[in-house]
Amino acid sequence: MEYNDEFMRMVRFVASKAGITEEEVLRRINMYVEEMSGLIKADGALYLVATDLNIDLPTPSPEMQHQSIDIGKLVPGMRKATVEGRIIKMYGILSYTNRSGERAERAEFKIADESGEIDVVIWSESLVELVKRGDIKEGDYVRISGARVSQRYNEPVLNLDSSSSIEIIEGTEEIPLPERKVLEVGEVYDFIGQEVDVKGLVTRIYPITEFKRSNGSESRRSSVILRDDDGNTTRVVFWGDKAYLVDDLVEGSLILLENVRVVMRDDIVELHSSPRTKIKIIEEGESGPREIKAIILYKFPKENVGIVSKKPFIDLLIESDDEYGILRLWGDWADLIESVRIPAEISVSSVYMSEDGVLTLSKNGEIRVLSEGIGPIPEGIEAIARRIKYRRSWIGESSDGLREFRGTVTWMSDRARVTWYCPKCSSRTKMEYGQFMCPNCGPVEEAVPLLSIAFTIDDGTGVARVVAFRDKAESILGMSIEEVLRKADELGETDYSVPTDDLVRKYLGKEIIVRGRASYLESGIVKLVLDEIDYVEPKEEIKGMIREIKRLWLR
Repeated sequence: MEYNDEFMRMVRFVASKAGITEEEVLRRINMYVEEMSGLIKADGALYLVATDLNIDLPTPSPEMQHQSIDIGKLVPGMRKATVEGRIIKMYGILSYTNRSGERAERAEFKIADESGEIDVVIWSESLVELVKRGDIKEGDYVRISGARVSQRYNEPVLNLDSSSSIEIIEGTEEIPLPERKVLEVGEVYDFIGQEVDVKGLVTRIYPITEFKRSNGSESRRSSVILRDDDGNTTRVVFWGDKAYLVDDLVEGSLILLENVRVVMRDDIVELHSSPRTKIKIIEEGESGPREIKAIILYKFPKENVGIVSKKPFIDLLIESDDEYGILRLWGDWADLIESVRIPAEISVSSVYMSEDGVLTLSKNGEIRVLSEGIGPIPEGIEAIARRIKYRRSWIGESSDGLREFRGTVTWMSDRARVTWYCPKCSSRTKMEYGQFMCPNCGPVEEAVPLLSIAFTIDDGTGVARVVAFRDKAESILGMSIEEVLRKADELGETDYSVPTDDLVRKYLGKEIIVRGRASYLESGIVKLVLDEIDYVEPKEEIKGMIREIKRLWLR
């Protein structure tokens, strides 16, 4: 391969500074080009080699400085780069706090050429003024000189300071502006790490809270729950000054979020604000707490959450304004409603929509039972309640929330395990020298046991890891936790586990239906915390297929 004189001058400079031969520098350059399958050219690879050797490349010659570099060839570490492209997205003026703690402004936009696109960040006050006055706008073809290439969100970004310049070039070939796609909530899972625009319904608003960063500085955050028409939900977190964006929001509003980043945190996909995030209200919801009148048609069994301090809740199938929904009650309200004879008419004040698409009574909410036992219970209401609470979906197309999956058991853990938790802080304990030790509280006299069993199912579109805890695990195993502990002791199992050979024979290769709360893991597997498990009933599945056909084709 032949190289121009300017390129070889840079190669000789790197070789002399590093104390290696020119041939070795060229060998490393070629390795980078091959490793990245041609995504970067030799000049870009030269910058990477220099960075590896901790060498700052000299300022290019005047001829080189005026030579425009394709956007696709830009790599972090380049200095005084010249780039040409069309502004395809103008983010405008953004406020920030500089190193001295003072408020300042910068401008940002995105440019593109035939080889790619890149964000441009302007720090120079004089160049920021050009954007403010509208002298530089979306659609302009510009020539940028004296730019420094850095990295942000694992992507190259151009930085312009007082030594940089921007020139508008007229009469250039038109680069079509990309179509601005607005995603539904359920589509964001395919865009992890990217900045996107998302539309959805605000079902819950969490107010601004202050916190301290790891460096001791104070900041703030707020969040909302966003839901689409298919029931997919996600949390949107606003950081810093963007936390104030929730001040103008009302639950029930349909909004467009622009320039939010899709992130994976604790195996859950969320949307996080960026400095460029904006909210546009498409349709404003009604302000104030919601009050409804409804008929309770079905009560799911009351359950408890929490390892140590168990909090009761109950889910109800209700009918309000000729529509079905699930209402969740906590604590004393759950105990109260458990004894009510259904169908019952109720009045509910102050409810909100949770992340699971479930109506939930707020802390200040109240329920009044207007009448109970007001008629016969509708036929098949239990099946209807399950369909409403747990939306059937393919594993590979699932999002977070209450879901129902049908699939074949492909793996079952060979042991059911008991883990132990601190009764004070609920942290997991470890056995050390014959005593349970909590990482926070120290020695624990009586730890709290938790039984669990795990298995996986495959429906042809994806794999779900199903985990059963407490009474759900006891039901599958056919043993209480006390019986499990006794059997483990008889077998001499110091880790408090028992074999599941009978379960493997019973379930492995069988087609089952599982219901529970699903969450998307970074590994690409969906995790489902089990609520219910059933064998597949062909007649019921056929009925479900007929209902779906009618819904799609016979409207």
